[in-house]
Amino acid sequence: MTAFPVELALIPIERELQERVTWFIRLRWLAGAGILLGTWVAIFFVGLQLPAWPMIAIGLSVLVYNGFFELYRRQIEAEPRSLKRFVFAQIGVDWMALVVLIHYSGGIRSPVSLAFAFHLIIGAILLSPRACYVLAACASLLLGTGTLLESLGLKPLPPVQESLTLPPGLADLPGFHYWIVLSGFFLVTTFLATSITARLREKEEALYSSEQAVERAYQEMQALYQIGQVVNSTLDTKEVLGLIAEHAARLLGRKACFIRLFDESGTRLYIGGAYGLSEEYLNKGPVEVSKSLIDLEALSGGVIQVLEVAEDPRFQYREEARREGLRSVLCVPLSGKSGVLGVIRVYSAQPHEFSEQEQHLLLNLANLGAVAIENARAYAELEALNRERTWFARMTHHQLRAPLAAIQGVLDALPYAGDLNEKQLDLIARSSRRITDTFDMIRDLLDLAAAQRPLEDEAREQVFLQEALRRAIETARERAGTKGVDFSADLPKEELALLGYAADIDRIFSNLLDNAIKYTPVGGRVTLLVKRENGDVRVEVSDTGIGISGEEQEKVFEGFYRTQTAKATGEIGTGLGLSIVKRLVERWGGSMTLRSSQGKGTSFTIVLPVHEPASESS
Repeated sequence: MTAFPVELALIPIERELQERVTWFIRLRWLAGAGILLGTWVAIFFVGLQLPAWPMIAIGLSVLVYNGFFELYRRQIEAEPRSLKRFVFAQIGVDWMALVVLIHYSGGIRSPVSLAFAFHLIIGAILLSPRACYVLAACASLLLGTGTLLESLGLKPLPPVQESLTLPPGLADLPGFHYWIVLSGFFLVTTFLATSITARLREKEEALYSSEQAVERAYQEMQALYQIGQVVNSTLDTKEVLGLIAEHAARLLGRKACFIRLFDESGTRLYIGGAYGLSEEYLNKGPVEVSKSLIDLEALSGGVIQVLEVAEDPRFQYREEARREGLRSVLCVPLSGKSGVLGVIRVYSAQPHEFSEQEQHLLLNLANLGAVAIENARAYAELEALNRERTWFARMTHHQLRAPLAAIQGVLDALPYAGDLNEKQLDLIARSSRRITDTFDMIRDLLDLAAAQRPLEDEAREQVFLQEALRRAIETARERAGTKGVDFSADLPKEELALLGYAADIDRIFSNLLDNAIKYTPVGGRVTLLVKRENGDVRVEVSDTGIGISGEEQEKVFEGFYRTQTAKATGEIGTGLGLSIVKRLVERWGGSMTLRSSQGKGTSFTIVLPVHEPASESS
């Protein structure tokens, strides 16, 4: 991104000086041609007694030196001082030619003398008002010198017909009086031309200032948008804070910027992001908050700016800042929802007083930095919580499974230990079912933890759907046969590959088929249909079971929820199955829909993207 300095360049003249100098040179081509053409017309059509060859030589000279001006213009850079000197040089050479032309066309009383006014008008366009008045004085001095020479006997060669030289009334004026009239005319011309151009320049300055303000606002919005996108797309605080530091320095047109954050002790500040500073300065040592009063003031919520860093006793490392070439500084706090997180500083290489607009911009960048830091910290805390939850689920599995299995074994053995009455057998059966329920709950909790674990790209594998479904289909067929439910599976002949974890695919469809058989009464039907649609694989699990009412269809995916109809069947369940399935499907970029009517069965449709191996796609 281009640096955007805060100071507005005063460039009404400089902004277009290169273009106007080019225009001046183009006019001179016309002037040289005009001298040649005018001489020919004046001599052969008007009949004036003019020296043809000197006039032609003057016209050709104008064209020749204008060619040199054109070549020089293409070589010089568009730097205001060089161009202004170039303009003065052009006017000086033009006036030398003009003085010679006036001499050969009748002296000071020649109408050619009025051509000085033309240059004064051009000067008003190209130069400052003061320079224009200097030019007017020079033009008057040149004509005055010519008048003096004529009064001393140096006459123009040859004399021009007096009737065509001056308008009636001016021809009778003495040379000195005529010089006064011309000087007044030059002064009035300069005054009018500079007055008009001054107004135009004021408007141009206002327009340019508006353009600068709009451009600055656009640059700021673009930078804030770009940083906002990064904040929302990454949790790398170092990347975000480095980007903020770079944009802060560039947008404000300053030398450097860095962001300091509290360490764990809360007594020191460390570098979180920097731009434009040397490694030596960045590694100068820790910043003790108690010793850096400038940071202490900013951390209290203030906006601090210092004109000369090396002379301010509030800085801890003044000498290091002086060697780094840091002069003025603007310092604002990074404040988040949890409090002040650190500070952001912008340094200039020259003494500079930061405007209110610059302060607001830096505060906006500081707010984005605070958001990035808090997002990263919140994510880290969430990751730690997820790891802890996963650890807890696994520990629960390992710690509970062994004693529960032992209890289950004892309960299974009790009926063979001796004669038991019906009540005792009923109690044993009920206890056994409760242990089975606990096993199911532990299994579902582990599956839920697995569905929420972070994705690892390197652990993904190509999974063939038919192979992954084999165990789930065999288990479903066995259970359906035992219960007296008709089960059928329709799979395509072509191999369908997915990219993911084989265990997750098994969890998804084992859970759906288990639920379908569990809640379908004897004599009902469960079907599994797999087919390919465009770039996806579509799997439908349908049954003719108890169904789900409309108001309960969204709740079944929330977790730990069982419909009233499901509870009434007496079947055991944890209410986590569909929640786990939905999470796993969405985890692999798929979608899941439910169609059901109470008492008329249920149909789940899973759509997952097909993985095309590189060898096939190429």
